[in-house]
Amino acid sequence: MDSERSGQVFEDPMQGSAQGWSSVQGSPGLDASSGSSVSAVEWAVGAVSDRLGLSPATLRTWDRRYGIGPSQRTEGGHRRYSEEDIRRVRVMARFTARGVPAQSAARVALSMDTDRLLIETGEEEAAELPVGDDVGTVEAICSAALSLDPGMLSKIYQRTLRERDLVTAWTQVFAPALRAIGDQWGAGSLGVESEHLASEILVSELRTVIRANRPRNAASEAILACADDEQHYIPLLALEAELARHGVSALGLGARVPTQALQSLLLSRRPSRLFLWASISRAVDEQLWSVLTDVNWPLLVVLGGPGWPQEPPLSNRWVTVTRASDLATATQALLAPLP
Repeated sequence: MDSERSGQVFEDPMQGSAQGWSSVQGSPGLDASSGSSVSAVEWAVGAVSDRLGLSPATLRTWDRRYGIGPSQRTEGGHRRYSEEDIRRVRVMARFTARGVPAQSAARVALSMDTDRLLIETGEEEAAELPVGDDVGTVEAICSAALSLDPGMLSKIYQRTLRERDLVTAWTQVFAPALRAIGDQWGAGSLGVESEHLASEILVSELRTVIRANRPRNAASEAILACADDEQHYIPLLALEAELARHGVSALGLGARVPTQALQSLLLSRRPSRLFLWASISRAVDEQLWSVLTDVNWPLLVVLGGPGWPQEPPLSNRWVTVTRASDLATATQALLAPLP
């Protein structure tokens, strides 16, 4: 891992800092303290399959034959599993693995109330995971990274997402954990392999949230991209996941998006919203500002990260540029009606 990576990706990845950040005004209908009016994460069948190691065909069969399935629906009518639904599936899977006939296993699982399901599944999960508040969870992530334990990292990330909304999970657990791991790498107490493992497992869990909540067959309403030469894209995934939880589909382009490629995409798609991330310092005279100067349709540009200049050299009546101080304000800005 190069010095740029350790010094920048963990420098408040989507959280405010004094370096080049300013606030975005809150939009109506959203809680400015959390940036989210959405309740707990709900899961599509594919995401549940990945999470529990059961095939989608098995999940659909249990739903159709025995009523062990999703109880929630999105605004678009798509069925989704709640955490309680997933616990019920866990119980069903446990009994059938012991040789109990599926119909009998389903009858037992359906008879359990919320408290009983928590007892049946919670003790098993709790025995595997360290217990703690936000600080304790951050320490547990660092410990699992140091031990190169991908299974434990995945379980901690999943439990954090179950117990907190995504904005809180990112702001109070994930971002601090990544910064702490970066600090430990810089101090020589942790290897680059530990940092890479912690990052990649988190990427996987955030992608699971995106898949579980992304609207099907919906046109992307926002483009999310890193500036060219910017390799740290995890904040983009956190933002894409939070937008998906609000029912908004985004086109996430990932790291190191060349300015010329971004220009071509803007001209072909003519999006109404663009989020750009930069953790390393950007030049005032870079080509990006010329590209945005040529835009001739209403476009909201939200800048995230400490790398942008204080006053971007852009003068275009079609383009509105604002800054996001954290994940919540970035979400608010992209969800708000265009000015």
